[in-house]
Amino acid sequence: MMEIEKGYLLYELNKISSGFFLRGTEVSDYALDETPIHIKNKISKVSSLAQFPFGDNNFDFIVMLGMYSLNLEDVIFTLKEIQRVGRGKSFITLGAFETEEEESLFRQWSLLGTTILSKNDWREVLEYVGYTGDYWFTTAKTLNLVSTLKEFPKDIFSHLRDNA
Repeated sequence: MMEIEKGYLLYELNKISSGFFLRGTEVSDYALDETPIHIKNKISKVSSLAQFPFGDNNFDFIVMLGMYSLNLEDVIFTLKEIQRVGRGKSFITLGAFETEEEESLFRQWSLLGTTILSKNDWREVLEYVGYTGDYWFTTAKTLNLVSTLKEFPKDIFSHLRDNA
């Protein structure tokens, strides 16, 4: 199993069964520094997620949570890499919305959210890259986000400027 950018998940899976062949990738030096010593050797430091340091069809299952923190170009490269190193079974989470209100709430909540698309746009991206795994749409609804604003401005930061 391969896990992308969430070392804590690799750590928990390792606790469940030492029989898994687990490998992970990480771009963050901080995350690697904070990784428990007994799984550090299972994580490869990468400069980007555009190319994984693994051979074709190397993993039975791949997990990537929080793909919305990548820009769209990196999302496309990463999805293609998941397809290349995996055997068709994977699970990813995607930042998505159905309405302008949901988009606004998600963008207010996410500090690093770069690629937050409508569900239909995500489906087009997945089809474009030939992604065959499972996915979950992380949305304002699934996160139970609510707004304290009465209206959702197009420029989500306008209320801060107006009240300054």
